[in-house]
Amino acid sequence: MPDIQQLTDAMLEAAGTVLGRLVEQPVAASAAVRNDHAGSIKIDGDTLVTVAEIPSLGVRVVVRFASSEIAKVVNLMLGGADDGAELGAMQLSIVSETVSQIAAAMVEPLARGVGASTEGLHASLCNDATNLPAPPFASYEGTVQVGADVCARIAVDFDGIALAKLGGVQEEAAHEAEAVFAAAASAAVASAAAPRRGPAPAAQPVAFASMAPTAARGAHGGNNLDLVHDVPLQISAVLGKTALTLRDVVTLQSGSVFELDKLSTDPIDLYVNNILIARGEVVVVDDKYAVKISELNPAVE
Repeated sequence: MPDIQQLTDAMLEAAGTVLGRLVEQPVAASAAVRNDHAGSIKIDGDTLVTVAEIPSLGVRVVVRFASSEIAKVVNLMLGGADDGAELGAMQLSIVSETVSQIAAAMVEPLARGVGASTEGLHASLCNDATNLPAPPFASYEGTVQVGADVCARIAVDFDGIALAKLGGVQEEAAHEAEAVFAAAASAAVASAAAPRRGPAPAAQPVAFASMAPTAARGAHGGNNLDLVHDVPLQISAVLGKTALTLRDVVTLQSGSVFELDKLSTDPIDLYVNNILIARGEVVVVDDKYAVKISELNPAVE
């Protein structure tokens, strides 16, 4: 049976597989290095903390990511635009879903490695430190190199309860393996001692089924966003804008009129999380205002 070090190495490999699929670039996962965490795990803006659970074992594992590095991964997923810019609401939603999916994928080889069921595996971003397991932790750290420019650091924390349960499962599985090996050895000895009857069967050539090469994946951005297609987004229709001084704002009252920066014939702008995505005209549908899109991805003036 693999030990915790080997299991953590497999978890980092799983993280690399997910990241490689998301950004469609080559990845390479390092071996895990033990760096125990004696105190409580803090949640701050620099670290994304997820909790992954294996229901069949009742085990919770903490997986930590560096916020800036996951932001770069999301930037690659979105085509590399606005590198270094502050993440908006849409990007933050993608970040949350991304780290949750990575953490959930990481505990799958952990469950398989100890012979536990993988049914119901899940993970979520934790924003409240009181929901985390209690210290101390056996902590392992590693990196996943994504392409040439992004190196994502990942830390895995096992609390005392998780270590005890994982160790108990491993010990039980080891005893079962020893019993199976002993039974197989006894059967082999009995078979060797038994008198042979008739000639040994003749060797036959091995026939391999023909296989076709796997089709190459499409261009960047084909399937790497399937993971976050259900993330809700807020769309704003902006009729126009203007700039007023504080003196003008505080004097506004019912009946006040101020001009906007657009003509009555100009299309209105559609924004998704402060990103201009389209322009259109105002129409009425069932007594409600609606927007008929006339231009997608307009150039920013």
